[in-house]
Amino acid sequence: MTPARRPVSAPGKAFLIGEYAVLEGVPALVTAVDVRAVAHDCDYPDRPAPSDLSLAAHAQVRDHLSSRTGPGPQALSEHRDHLSSRTGPRTLGEVPSVDTGPFSRGDRKLGLGSSAAVAAAVVGFHLQEAGHDLASADTRALALALARAAHHQAQGGGSGGDVAAAVLGGSLRFTRGSDPVLLAHPAWLHVGFVDAGAPAHTAAFVRRVQAAATADPAAHARAIDLLTRASHDFLAGYALADPGPGMAAIRRAVDHHNLGLAALQALSGAPILTPPITAITDLARALGLAAKPTGAGGGDLVVVFAASQAELDRLGVRLAREHNLHLLNHIAVAAPGLRSEPRPPTHSRLGGFFKLKVPERRAQLAASTGLPLADFSALDPGSLSLESADNLIENVIGTLQIPLAVATNFRINGVDLLVPMAIEEASVVAAASNAARMVRAGGGFVARADPPWMIAQVQLCAPQPARLDAATAAATILAARTELLALADATHPRLVARGGGARELEVRVLAPDMLVVHAIVDCQDAMGANLLNTIAEALAPRLHALSGWHPGLRILSNLADRRCAHVSCRVPPAALAAPGWPGDEVAAGIASASRFAELDPYRAATHNKGVMNGVDAVVLATGNDWRAIEAGAHAHAARSGAYRPLATWSVAADGHLEGSISLPAAVGTVGGATKVQPSARLALQILGPHARTMLGQVMAAVGLASNLAALRALATEGIQRGHMGLHARSVAIGAGALGPEIEILVTRLIESGEVKHEHAVTLLRHLRQ
Repeated sequence: MTPARRPVSAPGKAFLIGEYAVLEGVPALVTAVDVRAVAHDCDYPDRPAPSDLSLAAHAQVRDHLSSRTGPGPQALSEHRDHLSSRTGPRTLGEVPSVDTGPFSRGDRKLGLGSSAAVAAAVVGFHLQEAGHDLASADTRALALALARAAHHQAQGGGSGGDVAAAVLGGSLRFTRGSDPVLLAHPAWLHVGFVDAGAPAHTAAFVRRVQAAATADPAAHARAIDLLTRASHDFLAGYALADPGPGMAAIRRAVDHHNLGLAALQALSGAPILTPPITAITDLARALGLAAKPTGAGGGDLVVVFAASQAELDRLGVRLAREHNLHLLNHIAVAAPGLRSEPRPPTHSRLGGFFKLKVPERRAQLAASTGLPLADFSALDPGSLSLESADNLIENVIGTLQIPLAVATNFRINGVDLLVPMAIEEASVVAAASNAARMVRAGGGFVARADPPWMIAQVQLCAPQPARLDAATAAATILAARTELLALADATHPRLVARGGGARELEVRVLAPDMLVVHAIVDCQDAMGANLLNTIAEALAPRLHALSGWHPGLRILSNLADRRCAHVSCRVPPAALAAPGWPGDEVAAGIASASRFAELDPYRAATHNKGVMNGVDAVVLATGNDWRAIEAGAHAHAARSGAYRPLATWSVAADGHLEGSISLPAAVGTVGGATKVQPSARLALQILGPHARTMLGQVMAAVGLASNLAALRALATEGIQRGHMGLHARSVAIGAGALGPEIEILVTRLIESGEVKHEHAVTLLRHLRQ
């Protein structure tokens, strides 16, 4: 292995139009999506064996460099000879590992072209290794031919559009048998993806459609005519700079496309437009958007087109509320093609990490994350200077240090993450890491997040006498909704420029003499407290002018129930088993403990404290406001009028333990302490590039893991045994034990069954004598 080999990634793909029509020679539009396969060096013991696809890609590059075979026509062979003569013969290293985790949700892989991305990433990795510039047009042409050959060798047929997107990136007009043409993605067009359920088998669907075409060629031709018209109309709208006619053309095209799919479904009997897909497309159409399946249909993903992110978010909120269907977070289109990556994917399975000394742990983290080892000096005592602390708050006399640790084993939406946690309580980090290992056996955590909508509140009190009663005042304010949202946006033009801004306006009648107005604002990557307070202040005078009611408080709400993170997991019984405790019994005990919390608020309070052990530790480590998170979480737990558990568990029909959690996740990765505290900046770097989009989901996943660990302990040996083992270490250190004395004293404390300071002092004195 050559340690200097840099990782290379390739994007997945989504067909925006023309999936079926492209097989008939009609142009399709395929876009690269920023869900990436990463080829990289890996020496971890759990590294999987190379797939047939990776081996085929490796062989294609090897044969090309040795000039034994040509991947394409004569012109490409001449290009190959030119590059070979320029770079000289090269010997490739071993086949790289390829991380395709982001293509998965739990144990299910999304239909975003992972196989094509793997072929492209391995080809790109080896071409870069051989000295080729991945950004050059010549290298990309070569990579496309090699990746296509590898993909065909390992996977068989297909249109080839997925491989073209994986290598070239961007959005491509693709006609089978012709070179793809790069198209500029219109700035006004926003694209989202909705999870429509388990995918169908594409090849089987295509075979059924082809069989039906043979049986009734005329009906098949009519359906293809609709799909052909849809492709041409969509491409015409996609090329327009004006969002008005452009979006109108795309809506017409999608209508014709869905009619064509319905005709193919009637002809072939294949369930192309399932009930969830129909629910998504119908609601999108009712809201003035356009939606269609991407791929063969029958499940998996629906692509949605809108003129603004706000429209997509509103659709997502309604789909979740009305149909329990969810808009996937942060899948960008027209993504870059093959590219070199600055760091390998994080590997969170760090066996024996707890046994290492602090410098060794830092070195292993540096190797796993790709961060420079020197960056970890930000965690040295005194990294937050007294001068900086004095500028953060008032009356400073010093700093308080809390241990910062890293939880291992976490896999969320197919992505491995090492999770920073700041907490002083023993056992929390170890327990969360152990629970994450159990969840990993079931495919890892599946997470999603609501749009980052927060609430700015303006209290209005009735004057005496009141010109308008409460209902009339509320109606008057709502009638000025457009004006008030525009006023809110004018308060923060930079937020609007980044894609955020005011989304909704609500008025609630609290009493005959009191109203509250909610401005619901997309805060993007910020927690949003300051900008929300500013918006509330800006709205208050106009609300007074409209209603005659007097403004009172003007402030954000920490009940961020429009900005929740939702996490679920499935744990196989075998992963839960403990000595003397079969896995199915443990699962049943955890489910019973969860039901106890669902029925009893006294138990629910302790249950939720265990959840917040994990949540708060992540929030504190990343420089966010843990007090706001605590307030929002407990208010959310009581939203039904009774205090309930944040996390719940049950046993599924197949015996797996299933858990889920939803809680407000008003965390940010910009502003505040994230810029001032060196440790917070490093914590976000440890989380990696996913921190910006996944921090709230990470927080909730750690809360769910902490809860699982606590309930498993309670359902088996009891909470004290594991907790006291770590508590004994704190007691030993508090008694003055140093170096090797600590482990000896911990063992003697546990054996004695008396883990107390006075007893530790006595044992230490005897040890030293």
